Amino acid sequence: MEEDSTVSQDIITRLQSVLLTSVVEEQPLPGQAEPVRFPDLAFITQASKVLVSDEEVSGQLDVSGIDKPAEILPLAEIREEASQSGDRFYIQFRPAREQEGQITIVIEVRMAPTEADLLPLGLGGIQATFVQKPDGRWEVIDLPVLYGI
Repeated sequence: MEEDSTVSQDIITRLQSVLLTSVVEEQPLPGQAEPVRFPDLAFITQASKVLVSDEEVSGQLDVSGIDKPAEILPLAEIREEASQSGDRFYIQFRPAREQEGQITIVIEVRMAPTEADLLPLGLGGIQATFVQKPDGRWEVIDLPVLYGI
C-alpha cells in the first residue's frame, strides 16, 4: 500500500471487501445512491463463481455478502485453471492508496487466457475513494471512477 500515514491493514481489507461485494452484487457503495455498473463486470457476475486474485489483498476478504461461490486464489492457480478449462475472468486489486485521510481502493476485471504463454489481459476497473465519517463509518465521497484498459 502506498501511504503517507499509517492505516491498519484491517481497514484496507474491510474496504476491499465492501468494494468487492458492492460491485459484484450490484449494490450502491456506502455514501452512494446508485450501484456501480460497467460492461466488463458482466464477465464476473455471469460466471458460476467469482475469482479474485490474492495479489494486493491486505488480509482475509469477507465474501459472505456475495451470493455465489467466491474464491481468492494466487494468480498462478487462476492461470492454471484457464490453461485447463478455458479463459478465466477474475478480479484483481491494485495497491491501496492513502492520502490526507482518504483511502482509494481500485479493482480491475482481468482475463487469464487459455494460452499459458500469454499474459493476463486487463479489461476495466473501478476506483473508489473512501473517507471516514465522524461516527466511524467509511463512505465513498465522490462518484467512483470507471475506466477501460
